[in-house]
Amino acid sequence: MGLRRIVNKRMGAFIIAASALSTVAAAAAPDVVPLTFINNLPFVSITVGAASTRLMIDTGGQLGISMPEATVAKAGSVTMLDHRTKFHDLNGKVFEVQDFVAERVVVGSTHFAKVNGRIHTEWGGAPEGPEAELTRARQAGAIGLDAFGDRPLMFDYGHRTLTIFAPGDAPQAGHSGWQQLQLDYGKEGPYVTLVVGGKPLKFVLDTGASVNVVNPDALGSASGSALCAGAPASKQDCDPRLLPDVRDAGGRPLGALKAERARLGGAPFDGLLGAAFFAEHRVVFDVAAHRLLIAPANAGADQAP
Repeated sequence: MGLRRIVNKRMGAFIIAASALSTVAAAAAPDVVPLTFINNLPFVSITVGAASTRLMIDTGGQLGISMPEATVAKAGSVTMLDHRTKFHDLNGKVFEVQDFVAERVVVGSTHFAKVNGRIHTEWGGAPEGPEAELTRARQAGAIGLDAFGDRPLMFDYGHRTLTIFAPGDAPQAGHSGWQQLQLDYGKEGPYVTLVVGGKPLKFVLDTGASVNVVNPDALGSASGSALCAGAPASKQDCDPRLLPDVRDAGGRPLGALKAERARLGGAPFDGLLGAAFFAEHRVVFDVAAHRLLIAPANAGADQAP
């Protein structure tokens, strides 16, 4: 074999290997997907088989995908199951819906072979007034964390994006401004333990909630109304929604949090972190690794995890 043939053969092998590495790197690149917002709640465009639709992202509860029967019929890639799912809202009303498996689901440029789902049923909202547009938009259905499997997700409301990472390509918290919290996941959805006034409280991270909420029965003396007792009404730090000293389970300070007071009807958690929390932070869900990463929404681009 001549020298030229040896060089050409080796160069060819190098080009093939480099091309393969480039393809792998491209496939592993995070998928940055645009979000749209209605009443501060996030919606994402997806494709299921032959159907394209826009769904609200709802992390509260265990949900893959929910779609109305008309979208399911148009998709042509959904298999209905014999099983039905029961769930209830915070008011205790029970819903029962048909389960299905959706194939050929695409969000951004990320493809999902199969996603478990259920027929969508609309609950809550109002057909008129400030909630009307949101109520109509929610009729299209919702997509939850279960749809994304082991893929870490980053919500960046400031840039109106959802970043989907490859499984196992978990972001790291080594950059300034980022904090890591223990993330657990149950029937109520993803939740963290926050220490408020020395009391550990369970908060569900719910992108479908328009405000932060805390059960006043769980607060005791840590309530904002107690802090404001006898103070001038104009004093800024006496907002009755204020939780002034919030820490993670390890005692590290997270700053103040504002939360509406609402009794949660016997729900197995103490509060919700909703749109207000996500607007103030960039949030990374890494369910597979039981990690939640948060950083101030105004953190610089060089501080990405």
